[in-house]
Amino acid sequence: MEEEGDIHFWRVKIRPGSPPLFGRWKDTPIFGLPGNPTSSHVVFRVLVAPYLRDSMHGGGPREQHLMVQLGEDIKGDEKCLALRRITIDTSGEQPTAYSTGHQGSGNLGGIARADGLTLLEPGQSSKKGDWCRAMFL
Repeated sequence: MEEEGDIHFWRVKIRPGSPPLFGRWKDTPIFGLPGNPTSSHVVFRVLVAPYLRDSMHGGGPREQHLMVQLGEDIKGDEKCLALRRITIDTSGEQPTAYSTGHQGSGNLGGIARADGLTLLEPGQSSKKGDWCRAMFL
């Protein structure tokens, strides 16, 4: 890619999802996805799908973001945007997020059970009762 095309970005600070790549080869946009299935899914939802939608001049559904209260501690990351797989319970007074369990990037069960992702900023507190941004999957 470096020899024949242009790399626009590589290694975005998100977890899971590193290292995504975006570039162009002969006027064709190229995305490189990470090797683990959960990382690939997250990169597709957060980076690729919005790019494709915007390339089609805004057609297609947009990601829905919301504020959720954490129903349990969810581990953030000191250096990266933490996109943790969560379930979102909307039956109470406010939407409450719970971890899907083990957050390894090879864990297919967690992404299958998830209906959302946290958007925990680098260094953001993530204790039970805290509020954070999230997006529906």
